[in-house]
Amino acid sequence: MDFPGGKITYTTEINFLPALSDKRVQCYRVLDKDGYLISSNMSELVSKEVALKMYKGMVTLNIMDKFFYEAQRQGRLSFYLTSFGEEAINLASAAALTSDDIVLAQV
Repeated sequence: MDFPGGKITYTTEINFLPALSDKRVQCYRVLDKDGYLISSNMSELVSKEVALKMYKGMVTLNIMDKFFYEAQRQGRLSFYLTSFGEEAINLASAAALTSDDIVLAQV
């Protein structure tokens, strides 16, 4: 795909670059353009149980978004920001936390 700033290359491997790297960051993906799984090592990184729990959380978040968005549009809530299409960002970030991690919320 051609985005402003140049062509994007894709990878199926998770790599972390040093902060001062001049190398362009590749776009990580696990599905091809038709929605089929690209062979990757994701099964080694996330157990089936964790993946299923995350998926259920994404479905739940999507349902809650629909419910609260409709309530906001009806005037029953003053403000609500949805996560439509971005459910995985919230769930994956939370799933990566350990019991030793500290989360500092900002209001």
